[in-house]
Amino acid sequence: MEILKVKGTNDDFKMLCSKLENFQFEMLPVLKEKEYSLTDDLENITGFVLYVDDKPVGSIGLKHISDEACEIVRVFVMQNYRGNGYAKLLFSEVESLAKKMGYKRAEMVAWKKATSALKLYKELNYVFGEEQVSSWYGGNLYVELYKNL
Repeated sequence: MEILKVKGTNDDFKMLCSKLENFQFEMLPVLKEKEYSLTDDLENITGFVLYVDDKPVGSIGLKHISDEACEIVRVFVMQNYRGNGYAKLLFSEVESLAKKMGYKRAEMVAWKKATSALKLYKELNYVFGEEQVSSWYGGNLYVELYKNL
């Protein structure tokens, strides 16, 4: 197992973002109708790719918000590799980088239907904001989360 820091435009990172997008389309089909995309704006992301047996199986990214805050984005582990603690390892890497870069706070947004992801974020001590309704993507519920670094 290996975790590599990559640019958001890295081919393996882009492939995993595409798989995350397809996973979300299955969970919330209206996203596809609304032209939801996780493969845009990748040039502004610093990513990490998790490799198992030289195969890219997980990703996480960091995006600048302000001098104080960053956003954690494109969190994904391929289904056959879930339950092995890989997402926690990816979070450890991205949070460590965020601290080194001087960020004081990490923020995220997650779909309310992503219950296993929300459980993980709670275990990782992210604070949950109020549920909100997405006016852009079919009225789906989402939650904003943050963690002081």
